[in-house]
Amino acid sequence: MADYKVERIAEARIADTPSDDPSSVYVVFAAGPEQVALTIDWRLASELIDRLSVVNNEIRHALTAPDWRAQRIMTGCHRAGIGLAILLLLPALWGIWVWFRGNLDPEAWTLIGGFALAAALAYGVLWLLGWIISGFVGKRERPTPEPEPEPTPEPQATELKAG
Repeated sequence: MADYKVERIAEARIADTPSDDPSSVYVVFAAGPEQVALTIDWRLASELIDRLSVVNNEIRHALTAPDWRAQRIMTGCHRAGIGLAILLLLPALWGIWVWFRGNLDPEAWTLIGGFALAAALAYGVLWLLGWIISGFVGKRERPTPEPEPEPTPEPQATELKAG
């Protein structure tokens, strides 16, 4: 098996076949001092394009620095919402305990329900506020790298058949 480090694509076109059926792709790669030419069946070329697009997305994802600011804002608002909800639930839990012991007014359920509802609404508002703020944070801008100069093509070509 030959292992080439491809530096650039020198040529890509529909392959010249004996029949008039354009069913193959002809690609010439510049690999160091020589050129490697491939004639690939269109089905195999289509599969290669699909696989390369998946790999390209993985490479781009790996090269970008993760931006955790939005996630940190959402987590902070979530934790603040839980803390506030617990603080608002404390009077409701105390009221339920006293009510079950029989020492509370029978109409106190409105006060207990009000605190429980306030706890749920406080959590929901802070959670929503976290989503809204994190949506406006935006992404960090990274400078784009400068492209490398293209090497001059060499006239040699090695023919390989694939497909």
